[in-house]
Amino acid sequence: MQSVDEQPETIHLYVVREEEPKPSVFPIVLSALSLIVLLGFCVLVPYQQPVTRAVIRVPAVPLGVKTFTAQAQVIPTGIKTYPATIAYGVLTITNGSIIGQSIPAGFAIQGVVTDYAVYVPGGNANGYGYAIVTAHALISGEGGNLATLAINQVNGSSVYIRNLSAFTGGKDSYAVKFATAQDKQIALTKARNILAVGIIGLHYPCQELYSQLALQIKITWRCIFVTYSVPSYMHITGARLVGRNVIVSVLYTVRPMLRRWVK
Repeated sequence: MQSVDEQPETIHLYVVREEEPKPSVFPIVLSALSLIVLLGFCVLVPYQQPVTRAVIRVPAVPLGVKTFTAQAQVIPTGIKTYPATIAYGVLTITNGSIIGQSIPAGFAIQGVVTDYAVYVPGGNANGYGYAIVTAHALISGEGGNLATLAINQVNGSSVYIRNLSAFTGGKDSYAVKFATAQDKQIALTKARNILAVGIIGLHYPCQELYSQLALQIKITWRCIFVTYSVPSYMHITGARLVGRNVIVSVLYTVRPMLRRWVK
């Protein structure tokens, strides 16, 4: 057996250090921007003191009386209908016969009828028998108005019936408009609304004077206004008059107390 001598090998090892990773600048930039925004907000938006709400009572100071006037037209909506009326007149009846004649009630002739029965005596040496009787038209309205002698008729052989005067009083039916209580109330409310919109300021309840001429309504208000005062640092949000005082709702900022150091 042969032996072989092995020669040792020399191995050289080289260690190379890697460069450490560089830190990211993004978090730094973001932090810087956030700080700038925060500083800007603190500079531009000053600190505000808390706002206090309160309701205070102050005396009302009366001012002079002021007068306000408004008018409104009443628009009538009511309709009243009047029926047709009947014409009335007088018939003159003469009798040429020596025998008396009776004319019954409701005797009709040329569109008119007698109102009651009448007896016409017979004629004699002194003249014809004579009688008169009231009558009315059979139709209502102006068509029943008859002119004088519109009725001139012989009944039988000896009775003459005429109207020596006109029949009058017949009128056709008609309707007229009139102002109802509601129409007047609507106009009154309209006038009051005009005054309420035009009056600005705190005042006691106004005295109202009302008048109407034809379809024109006139409203007059006499009002006593008041004034009041609050400290200048208070902001008024509402006010109402109660008796001789004004109840005022205000907003104000509490002022910090100044401390004085005394040695």
